[in-house]
Amino acid sequence: MSTRSQAIAATVCGAGIILGVASAPPAFADDSASRSSSFVSQSCISQVEAISRQKGIRADTATSLCTGTITTTETEPRVATSAEMGAYAEENNLSDAATDELLLAALQGEITYRDWTHSYWGGSLLEKHAGRTFWDGSNAWIATYRGLTGANVCHSEGGIAVGWAVTPLECSSPGAGTNADAYYRFDASVAFEGSPVTLDIGLHYSTNATGDVSTWQVGG
Repeated sequence: MSTRSQAIAATVCGAGIILGVASAPPAFADDSASRSSSFVSQSCISQVEAISRQKGIRADTATSLCTGTITTTETEPRVATSAEMGAYAEENNLSDAATDELLLAALQGEITYRDWTHSYWGGSLLEKHAGRTFWDGSNAWIATYRGLTGANVCHSEGGIAVGWAVTPLECSSPGAGTNADAYYRFDASVAFEGSPVTLDIGLHYSTNATGDVSTWQVGG
């Protein structure tokens, strides 16, 4: 190993950093903040009303099945460090030129990231995805780019599904582009008066190249 590589490795070991692992959500620090909004599934209401008419009962007794809260929790933006860049370069045997590019990007504060979770909570159903998105002013990404890999962990730990059956459908890890839309689609089914009611939810957490975030949900 060259003297230069040894210096990078020493920096990495001292920082205790493991880079490029997208199989688990990142741990949150104390600078995280949350915001929430309500969500009503019109498709769910239509299913409940149809079952209620068939059974001859009032539909409004089961509207809670169709109502949820969308919560987004995210950290403040953080600048990717030279140690993180050096770790990736060392682990992947990058050339000196490629390593220099990554280290310079870190020193100039070009690459920024944010950790986040995005969840649906309705009664006894809590389903979420959690991740990390990077951006550099020109692109935003989760899949590996410029030596850094983010994360989108769907059906994340900490969920609750009492009486519900959850089926994950899609989980995106967008590559570099002007917007990185990390989405999670899932079905959640529950029995109402002996008949199934299904929510088809898509949770979208999108970050643009300058770090602005937009969230929305589709389906239901």
